[in-house]
Amino acid sequence: MPERTGPPNPQRFENLMTAKVTAKRKLYFYEVPSRGPAAEPVKFFIVVDGDVAHLYDPNNPPDITTTRGAVENWIIENRSNEVHEFHIHQIHFLLLEKNGVPVPKKQRQFYDTIQVPYWDGVGKYPSVKVRMDFRGPTIGDFVYHCHILDHEDGGMMAIIRVLPKT
Repeated sequence: MPERTGPPNPQRFENLMTAKVTAKRKLYFYEVPSRGPAAEPVKFFIVVDGDVAHLYDPNNPPDITTTRGAVENWIIENRSNEVHEFHIHQIHFLLLEKNGVPVPKKQRQFYDTIQVPYWDGVGKYPSVKVRMDFRGPTIGDFVYHCHILDHEDGGMMAIIRVLPKT
């Protein structure tokens, strides 16, 4: 075996907890229930706070644009009365908090899907805070959505665009 020539290459998620955060975002799950016996089906939304809620359409422009190399903190709230499963394609994220309470160091791990409990109609919305890691090789358009199929199919999905580092 040849001698080691130096330290190993940095690993994909190395130092994510201490990496400089380049953006903070808040997203939320939201539903418009059907009304009456012949009503339209429930409409499901995942919304970037401050934007107008809209159903997913693959022809929509991206709801979020970021850059390769970014490290972002996202708070994801559930403003509906049923559970939602946040899922993002192509990357993983580190769980930081549940309902504003830091997750103990031993329980911090990487996910691509996490449950956000339902809102009981009283008090603060249930939430998770996650650290998104866009430092890997993935660029282009992909989606994030509720991982419950009926919700995803009902419009609770959006596009994120990761631009090349300039």
